[in-house]
Amino acid sequence: AVVSTQSTGLLMAAVFCTCYVTATSLTTAGGPLYSLFVLVVLALIAGQVCKLIYVPPMLGMLLVGIALSNIPKVDEWTYLDAGISSDLKTIALMIILMKGGLSLDIMDIKRVGFAVIRLAFLPCFVEATVFALLSALLFKLPWVWSFMLGFVIAAVTPAIIVPCLEELKKRGYRIEDNNITTMLISASSFDDVVAISAYMVFLSSAFSSNKPLYLQIIQGPLEILIGIAIGVVLGIILWVLPPNRNGKVDSRIRALLVLFLGLSVVFGMGKVEFNGSGPLAVIVMCITAIKGWQEDELVVEVVDCLWLIGEPLLFGLVGRDILFHHINPDLLWKSMIAIFVALIFRLIAAYLAVSWTGLSVKEKIFVSFSWIPKATVQSAIGSYALAVASERNADEITIEYSRTIVTVAVLVILVSAPLGSLLMYLTADKLLSKVEQIANEDSDEMPEKGEKEGCSEKEV
Repeated sequence: AVVSTQSTGLLMAAVFCTCYVTATSLTTAGGPLYSLFVLVVLALIAGQVCKLIYVPPMLGMLLVGIALSNIPKVDEWTYLDAGISSDLKTIALMIILMKGGLSLDIMDIKRVGFAVIRLAFLPCFVEATVFALLSALLFKLPWVWSFMLGFVIAAVTPAIIVPCLEELKKRGYRIEDNNITTMLISASSFDDVVAISAYMVFLSSAFSSNKPLYLQIIQGPLEILIGIAIGVVLGIILWVLPPNRNGKVDSRIRALLVLFLGLSVVFGMGKVEFNGSGPLAVIVMCITAIKGWQEDELVVEVVDCLWLIGEPLLFGLVGRDILFHHINPDLLWKSMIAIFVALIFRLIAAYLAVSWTGLSVKEKIFVSFSWIPKATVQSAIGSYALAVASERNADEITIEYSRTIVTVAVLVILVSAPLGSLLMYLTADKLLSKVEQIANEDSDEMPEKGEKEGCSEKEV
């Protein structure tokens, strides 16, 4: 069963009340549980308000976090320790990775064809490269950090694309007959995997600069190989655990295993300073596991339920990382230039990626617009470098680079999330055909055909 937002809010209230009567010091103003409760509840409310005005809900959640950390006095009442915030964002990242891995259907990719691969890779790498070049030029970031930022920016978000497609389908637009829905959903999940994997490679290189040169060179590829190997092994283990009982598997135990194995891998690899391997291992583990299970809706539903709390928590916490007194005004206008220039290249790359697919020119333009929204990955990995830098007590320059990535990632969400969703809705009438229109065209042709048949009969 799908847990509603109201139920999530009630659950949070119940947890808070329980903690209040058992650990009062944690739930008073300024305490961690109090701060988390206020953050999540306000983020949920803001998300619902945004839905009413057809704005992506994560935008409201993000703004709540920004407000709580920048309004005087309020930031003191809702103070949250940086270590707790970092761990919670890592957990939310793991939930996103699990959702991505479990929703990546290899059979759908095979059915739609090579277009999914092109759409996942080409716009992502083009935008990441363009943004990296602009970052080195405008922000004066080192090349490794520039490409880290590029791949943070390049990931698209299924959390906006999928609801928009479902709404357009309800309105009668023809987006399934020509595989647009399957292509976009499959490619968006794959796109996230590609962007996160590439980001983790550059993250590993950025934080291995104090190691010998040969270790710096092999660190990135080594972490990819380790992450893939761990993910495959854990995924195969999940094929046989928990064991079948009378031909059935307890999906609840399976969901718990996926969750805690994911947590162990992400935090464990972080402890041994292989931060790139953990997230990649979670993705590969889920892809491998779901391939062996064939289908297990309950595990997917459990992860979806976790995301109901994880989403407001993640976007709220990322918003809290934006402190106005740390932002250089020059960074804002430079970021806007870089965002829109890279976005132009992304639109062109997306259009080219779906060429030779049988789609019309208008449908290709719609796919390009669908490839604009960014949100979840930017929130999840945008602050990951800052968390790693804080955990390793990095120098002030590294901290500043990490804050730049967080700030630009938030700006991208604020710009692209509403822009992409609005373009999908506003251009649908011009770019997509409706089922009823096609039916009318067919019915218009039928009388002509009948008339011709009637004439032929008369002639006979």
